[in-house]
Amino acid sequence: MSIHRLPRRRLLQAAAATSLTAWLGPALAQQRRPQTQALLVGVATSLHDSGFALHIRRAIARDTGLAVDSTPGASERMLSLLEQGEVDVAITHVPQAEEALFKQGLVHDRRFVAANRFVLAGPLERPPAPAKGRKPPPPKDPLGLMGGSDAAQALAQIAQAGAQGQAVFVAPADRSGARAKELALWQAAGTSPSGGWYQRAAGSMAETLAQANELGAYVLVDRGVWLASRQRDRLGVVVEGDARLADVYHAMRSFRVNHPAGKLFLDWLTGPTGRRAIASAPGGYSAVAPRA
Repeated sequence: MSIHRLPRRRLLQAAAATSLTAWLGPALAQQRRPQTQALLVGVATSLHDSGFALHIRRAIARDTGLAVDSTPGASERMLSLLEQGEVDVAITHVPQAEEALFKQGLVHDRRFVAANRFVLAGPLERPPAPAKGRKPPPPKDPLGLMGGSDAAQALAQIAQAGAQGQAVFVAPADRSGARAKELALWQAAGTSPSGGWYQRAAGSMAETLAQANELGAYVLVDRGVWLASRQRDRLGVVVEGDARLADVYHAMRSFRVNHPAGKLFLDWLTGPTGRRAIASAPGGYSAVAPRA
């Protein structure tokens, strides 16, 4: 039948359906994942390396019986998987990228989950053992940054020392939350790092920390990973407490797929039981959102 023979009502219905499809966008492409399949949750590598993700998986399984499979990766990569429907939920710490996808309608149900802090760690110079009966002096880092609270100023000093061959910095992996934070801090420092002193990591947050430990380098690391790592014997925390080092995690759901347990997971995670589980998780995470 040609289009000219369609009744006017059917033509109007077809036009309305076309307009609705364009308006709803990705929501109409949504597929329902079987309830028998485990909920797929993409998590930032810091949540995996700190033990947070495993703790939450076990807690919700005990409380609800819900099976959760978690996949670690750089936060922006997890958001890409979420947008494509490869995972049902993502928990990441790249607020600007999250907000951009949310405003475009590519993800939904974004909620605050947990907060922590980044710390700037660096190589320690351990003083020789003191005479018997005397208290040993505290260790210090080569650039004298220890005890500071201005992360941008510290990075500027590291860059200056690095250019003179006196310091090394290991940058987090691309597309990670730590990388996004690091770039923002370099911008605040008014410095564009480059040169042999500026090393690039390619692995997880724990692997980045281990690389810095091996090189005796400075590194920006999530406090949860710092506390969990056993590969930091040459390093110490030199700068912490800067408000710009806040590390905030959000969870959100995919528009491409609809697992029946997706909303249940977020409701539990952001509810009283989930918040207690977060507060007791390894890594010192807080279930209370930091003040803006």
